[in-house]
Amino acid sequence: MKPQDELDFLTNFIQLSEKQAVKRDNLETFLLERSKVLVIDADSMLFNVVHAHSDKDFDLEEQYTDFNKQVSAVITRIGEDGFDVEDVIYCFTTCKNNFRKQLLPTYKANRDYNEMYRYVSMLKNYTIQALEEDLRDVRYSDILEADDLVGQAMRDIDNGIVVAIDKDLRQIKGAHFNYYKDKVKDEDGNVIIDRVETESGVLFLPRREFRGWSYTTAQEGYELLLKQLLVGDNSDNIKGANGIGAKRAEKLLDGKNNFGMLRAVYEAYAIYHVKHEGADSYETVTASKYKKHKGEKYIEYEKDRLKLNISLMKLW
Repeated sequence: MKPQDELDFLTNFIQLSEKQAVKRDNLETFLLERSKVLVIDADSMLFNVVHAHSDKDFDLEEQYTDFNKQVSAVITRIGEDGFDVEDVIYCFTTCKNNFRKQLLPTYKANRDYNEMYRYVSMLKNYTIQALEEDLRDVRYSDILEADDLVGQAMRDIDNGIVVAIDKDLRQIKGAHFNYYKDKVKDEDGNVIIDRVETESGVLFLPRREFRGWSYTTAQEGYELLLKQLLVGDNSDNIKGANGIGAKRAEKLLDGKNNFGMLRAVYEAYAIYHVKHEGADSYETVTASKYKKHKGEKYIEYEKDRLKLNISLMKLW
């Protein structure tokens, strides 16, 4: 939903909840200034480019051109939605001394660094050099990832728009534009096919549209971090609380104030131990079995692992 449409939707309510009122006020402030700076998570865009060219000869110049076309398409769309893009900040992950890897050696160790990653790395080096030669605002770090740099950039300016597809970036307060393109369907649920003329001939391609806008308040960003701490992140090889999935996490956080949510996260990092009659040692059990047990028992909280996950999952 476009920022103006979301604001109009909220102002139609006679009475808003506290969270809705905060979002309304945030949107009103965001819409006061029409001149914007795009803060792009460029890593994911490079992956999209390499994937789109996977059936072609590897050509850095051609792929760099395609990268710029994708950025231009986003700028055009945001312009059509009523904003002027005055600048673009490009954020890349280049860190050889990634601080998360220092904290957790198995961080992202589950990823298959195949040939595509090698191509993306080559394109990234080429793109950074080309953008810098063109005097663009390019940011990278020896210890921080692109996500962290996007967060820092958004804190330093008050007219930024996050351009990304990564859900983790929804921790960041402010306007977001998801540049992933979904196939467009008609009223009957059929994908709409467009006739496209190219240099090589006529193609019939599915129509696609940007996923587009959303707005995250500081409170929503905080709640997303808490949910991530409960669920973990399989793609980054970060284990969350024991036995907690997405639905369970939402239930644990629902209806609580900030202290109550934080306490729920802390208690989810509990390990339950019981000793059965005649046993020499304690056994680890589920919370329900712990409650039913009448004999010796105790709870151990994984404080260190929770602290580690906060450091790993919070954007810096």
